[in-house]
Amino acid sequence: MSTPIKTPDDLVLAFKKSGEFDRLRKELLAQFQQSSAMESLMARVEDIARRKLDSDERLAQKAPETVHRELLQELDRYPILERALSDVPAFSDPAFNGAVRQHARKILRENSERSDGASS
Repeated sequence: MSTPIKTPDDLVLAFKKSGEFDRLRKELLAQFQQSSAMESLMARVEDIARRKLDSDERLAQKAPETVHRELLQELDRYPILERALSDVPAFSDPAFNGAVRQHARKILRENSERSDGASS
């Protein structure tokens, strides 16, 4: 027996438990990896990393973990991931958004039916 859905967080949890979240995550990742947005993201990351390495000569003497950490901090200064994700077509695709809504409605309907059946 599953927990009744009373809050948006309950719906999110039920959505994840249904397996739909993982399916969508995998689908979005595959779409992103095959898109030009992925190429743009990688080129931007490389450009930022190269500029940081070229401008900071002390990095050559630091431990690899320190260099990695500093490069990640440099990348965090730029909204490159947000920009790349905004280019993923699925997020603006009415069919994709409709499928998410449809699955959420199905979960809510099934939950409601279980709740109604339990109170009978």
